Order: sequence, then C-alpha cells, then structure tokens
Amino acid sequence: MSVKFLSHMENAFLRWLMSSPRVGLIAIKQFGTDVVYVLHDSNDPSFDEPSITLEKLFDLPSYGEDK
Repeated sequence: MSVKFLSHMENAFLRWLMSSPRVGLIAIKQFGTDVVYVLHDSNDPSFDEPSITLEKLFDLPSYGEDK
C-alpha cells in the first residue's frame, strides 16, 4: 500500500496507523483533486463497501447539529 502523492514517512505512518485494531477506515484526499484514497481493514466484519461507508459518514450531522 502506497499513496503516490505522500512521502515515504507519511506512507509509513499510514501503514502503522492501519495496523492498529482501533482503526477501521482512513480516507485521504489530495488537496485540489477529486481523487479519494480509502484504506480499510478487510477483517472488520461490520464494514460495508467503501462507497457506502463514505456515504453514511457524509450523511451524519455535524457536531451540535440536529438531523
């Protein structure tokens, strides 16, 4: 796993972060582009397809906002 626009140190940090059992999904978007990289734990039984998970996240109300 290597995101092309990130440095070697940033990619190493992502690998380290994804190795944590508490992290299930990381979305990375390069500034000024529409491309989103989605990293997820494939061992997570409650995980949907990345597009469905991102749609659920975007539909959540902001902090302090009622739905």
